[in-house]
Amino acid sequence: MRGLAITALALAVTGCGGDIDRARTSVASHLKDPDSAKFRNERQVSDVAVCGEVNGKNMFGAYSGFSQFLAMKRPGGFNVTIDPDMTDRFAGSVCGYAKAGAEAKTEVKASQPVVEIPGVRWSVQLASVSSEDKAEAISRDLAGSGWKPYTTRRDGKSRVFVGPFSTRAEANAQMDDLAGKKALNGFVLRFQEPAESSK
Repeated sequence: MRGLAITALALAVTGCGGDIDRARTSVASHLKDPDSAKFRNERQVSDVAVCGEVNGKNMFGAYSGFSQFLAMKRPGGFNVTIDPDMTDRFAGSVCGYAKAGAEAKTEVKASQPVVEIPGVRWSVQLASVSSEDKAEAISRDLAGSGWKPYTTRRDGKSRVFVGPFSTRAEANAQMDDLAGKKALNGFVLRFQEPAESSK
């Protein structure tokens, strides 16, 4: 099934047969859902390298955000590096984003200091879905990977959280960890005792 999806994508994007089109196909094949691939800022930076950004759906069907990629030509295809955290030095040097990425991260950290509030606990919300079954599936996956999830049901939506955490800094660290390991883009909010929890 995955092979058919990749083949269909290849036919869709290789109209002119250029390196960028072939690189897109190779990059898409590295995503969990190749058909969901969206590209921007693609450019050929040398005879053997194509750079750009790609976004695709994660295992829960949600887009995980654009990530930098480097596709290096080799006989018969491309070697692909997808670099969501902009930490791959080789890809950064070829594509020219390493310094900019480091500066951007430093600037964000400097402009958003963590202010702790005594006695306040925090959670990370990871999903808000209408299906209770989907929320339970997300929770089971998180629990199986060592996190402590809980779900609530309110206003027709099931929300999936991890927590609570005693400090916002700890919650932020877990949010970043989940983004890197599970491709789940959550957000931190104050913990409230669930009014209605799913089983």
